[in-house]
Amino acid sequence: MRVRLGFRYDTAAAAADPAAFPRALLAHAEEVDAAGADLLWLSERPFAPGAGVPAALPLCAALAARTRRARIGAGPLPLPLYHPLRLAEDAASLDGLSGGRLELALGLGADAEGYDAFGVPPRERVPRFEEALALLRLAWREETIEHAGRFHTVHGLSLAPRPVQPGGPPVWIAAGADTAVRRAARLGDGLLCPPTPGAAGVFLAAWNEAGRTPGAARLALALPPAPSFDDVAAALAGAFGYGAVDLLLPANPDAAAADARALAHLADTVKSQGASTDEPQGRGGESR
Repeated sequence: MRVRLGFRYDTAAAAADPAAFPRALLAHAEEVDAAGADLLWLSERPFAPGAGVPAALPLCAALAARTRRARIGAGPLPLPLYHPLRLAEDAASLDGLSGGRLELALGLGADAEGYDAFGVPPRERVPRFEEALALLRLAWREETIEHAGRFHTVHGLSLAPRPVQPGGPPVWIAAGADTAVRRAARLGDGLLCPPTPGAAGVFLAAWNEAGRTPGAARLALALPPAPSFDDVAAALAGAFGYGAVDLLLPANPDAAAADARALAHLADTVKSQGASTDEPQGRGGESR
């Protein structure tokens, strides 16, 4: 098993000082990128009370410009609230800006405020999600986009520039409930979830049942603050059968030096479990 290590930024923490949060985040990202972080994840919560980052992609662009090594994780983004072609273009541009370092996580979205603000009926969120994801991948893959669906009809459009990564960035799906996890195994390149019992096993079983490439399933786990040896060991044991797993620490933008030390400690703990942390850059999953 290959392991990548990184940080996730809690956008709710930004609400205390939303003007200062982006600057602190970028300074933190530069320091932990230099310290060897493999991944930096930033989510969003449109119109949700107390959420300091309503839109992640602009800030991810700044992350891409300020870092050199770490891959940039955008999401989870509430896909039903996006027009898939707008997201396809934005993600392709960000993939180019980052030199092919973008990873994209998508979800249904849990905040009613976003659905109300964008006029999307929550009862439509699952079919909108599935159609939007299919159109997103089509836009990245095909020279000419032809699509006639329930929510979107597209004829003869082309995406330019195209993503640097062939087929587009890796697509993670954030899920926790069994039904959503099975959907993620059918449609995504990997699962993003907390290290709770069950989800990783459900995803891997559904992945294999769907006839997808053995050993290509990927798992990203959001760890608790200052995870213990037992926390890390349990996370890795729960990822048995995966070819790759990402371990994500909660970032404290005001304590970059401490987080860099925490990253080094996590790397030592992972290596003591016999896992490899020399994950190659790139999709790491199936070609599409």
